[in-house]
Amino acid sequence: MDAHSLVVPEFWQSESSFQLEAACVTWVDGITCPSLVFSTSGSTGVPRRIVLSKKSLLISAQAVNAHLCVDERSMWGLCLPWWHVGGLGVIARSYQAQAGLSVFSSRWNAGECLSWLKENSVTHLSLVPTQVHDLISLGLRAPDTLQAIVVGGGRLENSLGQRARDLGWPVLSSYGMTEAGSQIATQNLAALALPYAIEPLPILSCWEVRSGDGNRLEIRGDALFHGEMELEQGEWKYRARVGDWYATQDCGVIGVNGLRLTHRADSLVKVLGELVNPTLIESALCDAGLPVGSFAVLAIPDPRKEHRLVLVHENLEAPLVSTALEVYHQTCAGYARIDGIQVVTEFPRSDLGKILRERLRARVECSF
Repeated sequence: MDAHSLVVPEFWQSESSFQLEAACVTWVDGITCPSLVFSTSGSTGVPRRIVLSKKSLLISAQAVNAHLCVDERSMWGLCLPWWHVGGLGVIARSYQAQAGLSVFSSRWNAGECLSWLKENSVTHLSLVPTQVHDLISLGLRAPDTLQAIVVGGGRLENSLGQRARDLGWPVLSSYGMTEAGSQIATQNLAALALPYAIEPLPILSCWEVRSGDGNRLEIRGDALFHGEMELEQGEWKYRARVGDWYATQDCGVIGVNGLRLTHRADSLVKVLGELVNPTLIESALCDAGLPVGSFAVLAIPDPRKEHRLVLVHENLEAPLVSTALEVYHQTCAGYARIDGIQVVTEFPRSDLGKILRERLRARVECSF
């Protein structure tokens, strides 16, 4: 099966439910309405099977299309795996708007991607930050047809985003998750006239967002997942979601201009009695010159400090790492200093290229 077979009316209008996995679609029984089941592990490595109705996916698609001024003259480009919600979301948007769909079917390569974008006059695109990095690291300029790039699956830091804008890539930061069927908040087209900034993120029309305990974000809307498949005695059974509101693991502040994310509820750690956010340290190291997606800052348990902060990277050049750390250490608090460096040949990653941090942590902890 390929992506084009999922953009036809027969697929969306069918009463059947399907499980989407790596390049494979299988029929699923026992779900209350026509749905798609997505396997996901996020960055935690804990597998889940999220159930989204086809209707909810099209509600999300309509909100994104309206937000980005997509119509039947537009051309969505797909270069994410279609069996993940980010890729399937592109297919749903193409179907909902009756817009074109072009699929980049080759193994990811920035130069080949640029040729594909030009040949197919792609207007709208979804990418992850690593793909953006690959495009601009080669100094490639965006084609004139491209109107908007939704960047998800991770933070597109300010320095990288501005470099992309300088080369004509119309990048827009976004926040979303599988449970939401794609995006929850996304920069609008007006942001392209301003210097790039990762936040604030305007909330899409299909969502209500509120702050719960500890500024933990809660979402409600018709695009929300309606249940999960849970493994019971060797069989996957459907379990409905309880309640209208869904509490995410993300914390943030909701303002007049949109959403500002601060951290994940499970990401803060204690170092010498002080709360530290490794994600913010990674942002600072990106600004100091380390390439996005090629490193991680892990908090490793330590008997004296509670945790020690370890920089783990994929075979980066030693002078590059040394220079970035020197820049970072000039301004960081003493307790937030990097206290170890570990080199690995390859990170464990999801199909979208996300670093599976818990698997990486288990591997690194053995060395300390």
